[in-house]
Amino acid sequence: MKSFVGHRGEWKKFVRWSMALCGILFLLACSGAGGLSYAAGLSEGEQRVFDYADLFRDEEKAMLEERAGQLRESMKAEVIILTVEDAEGEESQHLSDRFYFNQGFDQSFGENGILMLIDMDNRECYLGTYGSMIRVMTDQRIQQVLDDVFEYVSSAEYAKGALAGIEGVYQYFQEGIATNQYNFNVETGEIQVYHSIRWYEAVFALTVSAAVAAFACRSVVREYRMEDSGSMGSRLAYQAGCQFRFQDTSDELINTMVTHVVIPRQTASESRGGRSSSGRSSTHSFGGHQAGGGGRKF
Repeated sequence: MKSFVGHRGEWKKFVRWSMALCGILFLLACSGAGGLSYAAGLSEGEQRVFDYADLFRDEEKAMLEERAGQLRESMKAEVIILTVEDAEGEESQHLSDRFYFNQGFDQSFGENGILMLIDMDNRECYLGTYGSMIRVMTDQRIQQVLDDVFEYVSSAEYAKGALAGIEGVYQYFQEGIATNQYNFNVETGEIQVYHSIRWYEAVFALTVSAAVAAFACRSVVREYRMEDSGSMGSRLAYQAGCQFRFQDTSDELINTMVTHVVIPRQTASESRGGRSSSGRSSTHSFGGHQAGGGGRKF
């Protein structure tokens, strides 16, 4: 009996150690399953910084996480920072779009968001824009933000570069959508112009329209009432003079003239819609979604 109890205790100890060993092996497998699946980081829910290239120190990552969360709430748009060491043959644009949509970040604010990518494989910093942020970040604005990012990334100050990227976007978000903004689909050539009316423009337009309409109505009423005729006699004289006469008329062609006008050659920019490139946001498709963005090699 005593021997049986001893063997039973050893068996329980063996089972506990086996379960602990399996748990350790499972955690090691999860942490080693890197690549570009990125599934591990999403379980935390609130994570917005994914440093798969190991470019940030712990304090830098914490700072970026906090700031990305603040800007996310301010802009009501996702703010994601991603670094990769091995792009597995993908271009930075495709990598950014795939990570944003496949990981479900488009579900938070109706696709609105940005992704700041530092791609160490392609040696490129790329700013992806989605939803309403495509309107906010024109091609020109993206390149101006990447100017600041490039200064830091080219000097291996990656955390500062990532921060400069999301802060630059926030500054333009505060300025609002440019008045001459339009989306230009680089794949189809389709143009989607942004139309906006400010409150004071609407009030002014309504006021002018109401004044013109009131003046026209009053003029018509006065004309039919003949308020300016002065007396009844004038009305009768006016009515007595009203008569119609019909006669045959014909039109004759007197002369002809041909004018030659030189049509100017259409430039490349005009053939793409005839609009200024300063307000253009270049877009492309990814899995049925519309995406924008731009990159800079370093």
